[in-house]
Amino acid sequence: MKSIMIVDDESDVIDKVKSCLEEDDFEVVTASNSREALELLDEDKEYNFGLILIDTTMPGSDKSALFSITPKSKMDTSKIENFLQKPFTKEQLLDFVKSKFKSF
Repeated sequence: MKSIMIVDDESDVIDKVKSCLEEDDFEVVTASNSREALELLDEDKEYNFGLILIDTTMPGSDKSALFSITPKSKMDTSKIENFLQKPFTKEQLLDFVKSKFKSF
């Protein structure tokens, strides 16, 4: 199963993203801050996260977005395609996540 971690301090965003991804057969683990996320990564024997979505502000903008990283690869984090600007639709989220799994 494809495991994804969502890191966001807004519980309503976490709930919506988690629900959407679980409907599409992703296993989702959530963290409300970076400390929780790091603890989950340290304990990542069970989940083996394929993707982590982190709430962030896009470079050069004050708009919030989800930033994607893969925990075990060296990605170029400066590329704009690693960001999904909020607000986004369910379809945009699923397309974004699926494209990340195809790229590695």
